[in-house]
Amino acid sequence: MTTSKSPIASGMTRRGVLATALAGAGTLALYGCGPGSGGSAGGAGTLTVAGQSDNLTKVFNPFLANTAQGLTYTPQGSGGFIYEPLVQINTVDIGHDIPWLAKAWRWSDGNKTLTLDLQSGVKWTDGQPFSADDVVFTYTMLKKNAGLNLLGVEFTGVTAPSPTQVVFTFPAPSEQFFTNIVSAPIVSQHIWSKVKDPTKYTDDNPVGTGPFKLSQFSAQSFLLIRNEDYWQPKAQIKALRFVAYKDNESMTNALVQGQADWGGTYIANADKTYLSRSKNNNYWAPLAGTDGLIPNLERWPLSDLAVRQAISLGVNRKQVGAATDSPPATSVVGLPMPAYTASVAPQYQGVDFTQDVAKAKQTLEAAGYTKGGDGYYQKGGKRVQFSISFPSAYTDIAARVQVLVSQLKDIGIKLTVDTTTVNDINTLTAKGDFDSTMGYPVNSAPRAFSYYNDTINPNLYYPIGKATPTFQNIERFQNAEAAQLFKEYPTATTDAQRQQIIDGIEKIFVDNLPWIPMFYWGSYGNWSTAKATGFPTPQNPYFSPVPNPVVALRLKPV
Repeated sequence: MTTSKSPIASGMTRRGVLATALAGAGTLALYGCGPGSGGSAGGAGTLTVAGQSDNLTKVFNPFLANTAQGLTYTPQGSGGFIYEPLVQINTVDIGHDIPWLAKAWRWSDGNKTLTLDLQSGVKWTDGQPFSADDVVFTYTMLKKNAGLNLLGVEFTGVTAPSPTQVVFTFPAPSEQFFTNIVSAPIVSQHIWSKVKDPTKYTDDNPVGTGPFKLSQFSAQSFLLIRNEDYWQPKAQIKALRFVAYKDNESMTNALVQGQADWGGTYIANADKTYLSRSKNNNYWAPLAGTDGLIPNLERWPLSDLAVRQAISLGVNRKQVGAATDSPPATSVVGLPMPAYTASVAPQYQGVDFTQDVAKAKQTLEAAGYTKGGDGYYQKGGKRVQFSISFPSAYTDIAARVQVLVSQLKDIGIKLTVDTTTVNDINTLTAKGDFDSTMGYPVNSAPRAFSYYNDTINPNLYYPIGKATPTFQNIERFQNAEAAQLFKEYPTATTDAQRQQIIDGIEKIFVDNLPWIPMFYWGSYGNWSTAKATGFPTPQNPYFSPVPNPVVALRLKPV
């Protein structure tokens, strides 16, 4: 799924928790004085990174929502430029995850014990030594504060047999959750142990182990300077200035005008708008996930399978995707293709979505719906109508929704637009206060199981009004057979057994259509090589091109 999907990315996330999937489109806006006008601030060796923020505040607590960390494309609850994770999960070169604070790891006891060997010689930016005690403290804090445990890490215990080793024990086999387990940001025991309430701690003077540390902060931007005592070879660039833009159009404009050197935003007609402006400009969006119409399954009419099936049959996915130059979703199992072809059940290999408007209408009529004088279907005196909620700043979603409004009208379904802010969208969907949305708020790990676990695991169900803390299963899908399969997956001992369970989950997905895949999205990366080189490319896809510390450490000043 996708900015702040996923950050993670993310996932990066796709929004909020997925700050890495920030995307925008629309026409290029004229850009004058504003938060990005100081793009060259910081002097030689400084790169300006364009990000999006509704209200930039000096809050660097990596576990809270809507903080300054979001401007760095770091998903909420994940490691980034200041606070680091144990392992860097690679969403592009899949399977080649990068040892970070942990240099090695191994599973034992039927995948119920995870042992990690830590790096030596690591220091916090205040000069204090880093040790396994910091890792134990961090995860113990997450266990005590469910609201901070955004990655949903569940474990029985965590101990430090030595200063350079950590051991996790789990109540059940948990290797399938490895990417979540090792992605949390590690904070210092000597500072955070004095914090009375970590759920309210602003952390305005962050002390991390990362390659950069905070130097300057204003309401429009902040400067991260190189950590000169970094435990890995230090960054060759001196600093990164992160500048807040109100929306993705102004971000695009800053990149086009050369006021920003690096970003992670969708650019409409990139060849003409951005790439043609300079030989140094680059744009790459490696495939990262699937997105589409995400319904609230506890609100009519999307609670009715017939309505969801009619929508899936009636939409033209090529047109929806083309609104933002995104490839249409093809496989009926919802996984991004062709990357996950090997994970598709035999009966669904090569079975793709097809548009059939006549069949869409037949599906509604067979379920008892009749068309009213206004051209829309109705049942029981109620018109088939629902709204779609998304941040107004996300102009890429707006472009797709505009197409969708027209297409659904053609099959007799009325779709209305209900925009909100970047800061509010995840709160609304987490509590179930929406009819539908677009842009899943989770960065799924690059594993087939993770995509399904994040989006349709009934064991992660929360009733309307009670927020799901991990933003998973926001559509509130319930299915007893699926719930059992998700419980069985961790106990599978062979790849064949695991794939058999995935096959069963895929059948449930196809039969129940808990959400409607429409297009594939990428982790948008935009950068100029005028000041630095070493960014990942399609020819050298070593990591995601979205701003992140792995890439920052490989950059070389020109």
